[in-house]
Amino acid sequence: MFFVSSLFFTKLRALVVEGTRRMQTLDETSNLLPPPEEAEAPPLEQKFHEYNLALPKFPILFSLWLGSFLSSLDSTIVANIMNRVAEEFSESSKKQWIATSFLLTNTAFQPLYGKLSDITGRKSALLTAQFFFGLGCLLTCFARNVTEFSIARAICGIGAGGLNAISSIAVSDICTARERGVYQGYANIVFGFGQLLGAPLGGVFIETIGWRALFGIQVPVIMLCSVLAIKNINIKLFHVPPMKERYTLKNLSRIDIFGSLSLVATISGVLFLCSSQLNKLYLALFTIGSFIVFILVERYYATEKILPFELLTRSFCLSSAVTVISSFVVFGEIFRSPIYLQLLQNISVTKTGLFLIFPSISVAVGSLVTGWVLRNTKINLAHCAYQIIFGGMIMQLLGLGLGYLLLSHLNPDCTIYDMLESITFRSNSIWWKLIYVFASVLVSFGYACLLVATLVSIVFTVEKSQQGTMTGVFYLWRSIGNVLGASLTLVSYENSLSSMLWNYMFKTKRDDEYHFTKKQYYSLINDSSYLRGPNFPTDIFVRILDVYKKAFLVSYIPNIALAAVGIVLSLYLVKHTYKRSSSS
Repeated sequence: MFFVSSLFFTKLRALVVEGTRRMQTLDETSNLLPPPEEAEAPPLEQKFHEYNLALPKFPILFSLWLGSFLSSLDSTIVANIMNRVAEEFSESSKKQWIATSFLLTNTAFQPLYGKLSDITGRKSALLTAQFFFGLGCLLTCFARNVTEFSIARAICGIGAGGLNAISSIAVSDICTARERGVYQGYANIVFGFGQLLGAPLGGVFIETIGWRALFGIQVPVIMLCSVLAIKNINIKLFHVPPMKERYTLKNLSRIDIFGSLSLVATISGVLFLCSSQLNKLYLALFTIGSFIVFILVERYYATEKILPFELLTRSFCLSSAVTVISSFVVFGEIFRSPIYLQLLQNISVTKTGLFLIFPSISVAVGSLVTGWVLRNTKINLAHCAYQIIFGGMIMQLLGLGLGYLLLSHLNPDCTIYDMLESITFRSNSIWWKLIYVFASVLVSFGYACLLVATLVSIVFTVEKSQQGTMTGVFYLWRSIGNVLGASLTLVSYENSLSSMLWNYMFKTKRDDEYHFTKKQYYSLINDSSYLRGPNFPTDIFVRILDVYKKAFLVSYIPNIALAAVGIVLSLYLVKHTYKRSSSS
């Protein structure tokens, strides 16, 4: 797996380096930014900078990217196993928290680690992140219910946010401005490839070592990362205070804790609004209040902000919105697919993993194709990147539309026992499987193109001194899209299923004489394995499957609508940048 990834890294480096050389020859960014004025750095700072540039890059980057890969892998690894975990605890109605607890804390704490690494050093901050990640993985192994599982995953997410953030930050420490885009491209592939590979690997391993061992095996791996970090992360920073001053109240107060807490409160409020039975009015007021507090803290009180409003240009705001939408779409697809394949088509967890491998491969291919296009473009680099963003959104919408049309005309597997392969198109045809995979590949391929293009647009259209900050903001948008996409897609499915099942079982006039009980209803809602048990006559079972199918199709609607919005925004982005470059 790492060998394959290294091949992609090597190829992408060649592409981006050549693209950078071409950009410099044509002076493609001169019409977007004036030449920056290089301030002469203090002698000690320059000395530290030269020391960091001279450090061997491979040991440092391997130490960082191994942890980053684990983090991104864990963000999706539960997608293919959440049904199994929820069934074991008989709490299928809470599966959205299995998916989103990790993503929520990952999103909220990721920006904090940047400032923590500035005041305590890169190594100390990285070891802190690795500790929480390992602790969370260990606690997950001993979870006795969905609540304990979700809390353990949330602790794991606290550490995962730091693994990703510090990995990106350290690249700026050990690379020149010219090299930064190259190595950030590598990091982007590691992150994206890990995200898309998590789901299929989760399916493969749960059938062999079990879901508890799946998380337990990560503990020694993250311990290895800690050993590598202690040995290899020897970055010296001029702005890091002496050891005796690093952990003082004055120094630690530079961390934007209130901004991060209000951010996580806002995102949590949105999730509870969509998934809980609590008072909607109070939840809405809480969510709006948390968001207002976040804006006020970031705008007026935080000395070192999570979200620097003064750096947000129109083009960056538009590309950020499209990034949130694209991440929402792809994570909705990642967490939706296993439910359909396992529950409606009666496909095993292992075979589901095989379905999900192809989208994972398309991420790497999409990154390489984007790099090749940027290398060979003869137009303004930023304009080319925005055109790729527009094309990526089109591919995602096409993939969603194709998937929706396919599944709306596809019959679920009507076998109660796992004796036959899924019955499709009233036959055992393989064609629906090929079309389904192709649709998911379109979604993930568009996502990969958009991520690389957005990163390049940041690196080459933002002042060098601001690139690290804005890259961090970009990762924040992506993380927000991830958690909202996974959660709201699952919530729309679960809410639709609950309502449609109740209407079919108790309110709709049927031509059969079968009488449902409320126990059967709550069993279907809380334990998805109940559906495939011998609990209903065949004709009733077929009609229940049709209800599941309709509820599943409803989960596509938010994603399709947002993808359409993303196309409009990215088209405006292309036109805005074209007018700006033409006038210049």
